[in-house]
Amino acid sequence: MKAKNILNFVEELKNTLKTNDPYEIAEYYGIKILHRDSPVKDFTAYTMKFPNYPTIISINNAYTDFSKRLLCAHELGHALLHEGTINHFRTTGNNMAVNVEQEANLFAIALVSDGKISETLGMPLESMNNYLLKTIMEYNLKIKG
Repeated sequence: MKAKNILNFVEELKNTLKTNDPYEIAEYYGIKILHRDSPVKDFTAYTMKFPNYPTIISINNAYTDFSKRLLCAHELGHALLHEGTINHFRTTGNNMAVNVEQEANLFAIALVSDGKISETLGMPLESMNNYLLKTIMEYNLKIKG
């Protein structure tokens, strides 16, 4: 999906639902959110999406509230933008030509930001590559404590 389409979709969501809270948007779409304590090193969050089952987003409880909100927004991006049960964790013939992580990162940043990020960084959000989007995401992920 093109960056401009993702940004338009995010703006439409915010305007229609009158919120940028990924938890409220997930509830609206019937997506279940689970918070888990996980002993798995580097586990942040993931989305489980299968036909005929409710979509579930699982988020590691070890993160701060803002970080969990950002992780939820990223996973919500996967849930709303990406069809099917593609394995997004490795390159396959099915996902080689798409950049689902870049799309989810763009969705998340556009959803939770105040809309001034383009001005702050001096470049339009839609022209940011995944390296920059991923850096913004990782910069804002903090473990509690």
